[in-house]
Amino acid sequence: MKKGRMPNHYFKKNISSASNHHAGNELHGVSESECSEFFDMIREHATNLRLFDQINTDADWRLVSARVADKLPVNYRRISWHTYFLRIAALVVFTSGLSFGLYKLLVNTNSRENSGFVSENADQLIKEVILPDGSSVTLNKGSRLSYRGSFGVGSRDVILEGEALFNVVPGMAVPFQVFAGGSVVKVTGTSFSVSEARDGSVKVSVLSGTVELSSTREEQNKISIAANQSGYVLKNKQLKVEAGVSANVLSWKTGYLLFNQTPLDSALIDIAHHFGRSLELESTLKDEITAEFQNQPLREILNELKLVAGLQFDTTGTALIVRK
Repeated sequence: MKKGRMPNHYFKKNISSASNHHAGNELHGVSESECSEFFDMIREHATNLRLFDQINTDADWRLVSARVADKLPVNYRRISWHTYFLRIAALVVFTSGLSFGLYKLLVNTNSRENSGFVSENADQLIKEVILPDGSSVTLNKGSRLSYRGSFGVGSRDVILEGEALFNVVPGMAVPFQVFAGGSVVKVTGTSFSVSEARDGSVKVSVLSGTVELSSTREEQNKISIAANQSGYVLKNKQLKVEAGVSANVLSWKTGYLLFNQTPLDSALIDIAHHFGRSLELESTLKDEITAEFQNQPLREILNELKLVAGLQFDTTGTALIVRK
């Protein structure tokens, strides 16, 4: 339909149609002639006041679309007291879980596509993203970053699926927040990495500055993570902080894997993560390794480990299976 001001004859025609329709039904004992006379009076009064000239469909549409969501059918029926109290209980659960529900709504793909979100995808290659506030994000392969088109106006919230390195511009009045998995990372200006594991746990490694880490289910419980510390939101939503940042936390970006008297099982965890694989250890490993790998394919690294540690590997699936 073409938007704009609608001509008088359009409304006169439709009011006349409405008059005929209602008169034909003779609602509540009103005769056809009385109903017609009533609508004629409305039409004449509105025309004299030029009310129809004041209707602006563009403005009205903007007002309505801003307030009205999807229309749902309304059905009225009695409910039992048992059902009534169940609904009250559901309301309490809904209220207490509102933050988590909002987060899930933001992460939902359809919501993101239909509510003014900008999505940046790193499919087969690492991708650099500059946000509207000047902050930079480096996405690992297979990761996605989403944020509202109004980013920086009232909020600086982003949604991460996968792994990324953040360099956040400091000195902004609005805090920067990263939603990943079941966690919320809140910062003012710092450099840190966020990694979401397949099991739903999230790891945050802080390179500079300080961040706050919490679960989306219990945002009131939070931990502070300083530079050269790592924080975790575990599968059970427990929070954990430990000293140190792995030398290989950014291997996916730098291409370097560095091990210095590192337990072999820990080294294999980093190697598997570097190549985007899960790890399955079928043997107990007690050796240590000192080695450096630079931009080498997985096959070459495993061949070297096979020679020095006598390991056997299976890479036919998506997992790295290790046995001795």
